[in-house]
Amino acid sequence: MDLFKKIFLTFSLLMAGVLSSQAATESVSLRFRFGKAEADVSKLEQILSSDDASRIVRIEVRASSSPDGPYAVNKELARKRGDFVAGKIRELLPGLSEDAVSTKVIAEDWSGVRSWLKRCGKAYKDEALKIVSETAASEREAKLQDLWAGEAWDDLMRNVFPGLRCVRITIVYSDPSAPAPSSTAVSAAPDSNSVRILFPAGIRYVRPEYANNATVLANLAVIAAGDKSLRIESFASPEGSPANNEALAGFRAECVRQYLIENFAVSPGRISIVNKGEDWAGLLAEVEANYRGVNRDAVIAILSDTSLSGREKKAAIRNLDGGATWSELVASHMCGLRSVSVSCFKN
Repeated sequence: MDLFKKIFLTFSLLMAGVLSSQAATESVSLRFRFGKAEADVSKLEQILSSDDASRIVRIEVRASSSPDGPYAVNKELARKRGDFVAGKIRELLPGLSEDAVSTKVIAEDWSGVRSWLKRCGKAYKDEALKIVSETAASEREAKLQDLWAGEAWDDLMRNVFPGLRCVRITIVYSDPSAPAPSSTAVSAAPDSNSVRILFPAGIRYVRPEYANNATVLANLAVIAAGDKSLRIESFASPEGSPANNEALAGFRAECVRQYLIENFAVSPGRISIVNKGEDWAGLLAEVEANYRGVNRDAVIAILSDTSLSGREKKAAIRNLDGGATWSELVASHMCGLRSVSVSCFKN
């Protein structure tokens, strides 16, 4: 297949909506009563039964608990809230693929507490922010309860915590009215010789609708044209066992190889594969760029220690605070590590 035919195929997919990179989003929050894992879902039912529901391509569920009470209880409560809402979504949209619904669990929503404190005009504001930002999560509750003879904690219980016992649902729609990109947009890429395909957690197959894969696959059509050799490098995020992660990265590489062969008629002899396994270097770069947690410096030190194996790094981070930091990294900072890059080069 020559370059013209590949670009024509890419345009056809884009115009058909298969590779549409345009999307609209809608969010709804469901509040839960103290200690409860079920709530009124009538707002969600109304959205998911509308005519627009047929355009839903992805739903992200963020479940949280307020910080009052034992951490283990709050974590389990947030998990049950997330499972409750995800279950309702699947009941209402039985045709939506299972991996199109992702759930993020926030055991104790301290970021919500921090946001409220930054906006409030309370006299204890700076002291409370210092506690929330600089104190270990296991000690914050007790220190806030002692602050200003309990006044700060009473305010949080009354004005903040009820809003943190919630599930926030973000619904991503395809946009059939969006104009098809120009030929320049199809052929252009940040690096014209390389693209990076992302994968949902635990998934090996190429998902055109996931993340920015629509645009990436459009660029891949151009890269695959011609007779240059193609190099596939596959990665997995570090959660789970190293053996399973290496196997998953290998499966992803093979699926991308088959995708190139079946969709772009690439000769198998042009393709080479390198299984990179767990992407610890990528996690270090992500933490340095975007992680602002209390244990940021300690996490960077652990990830930078070349004497530690991946298993030892994972254990060291988990030991910082009983696994809370590791759970946050998994939930918020590993999405970009589940990837396969494809690059072309002359023989």
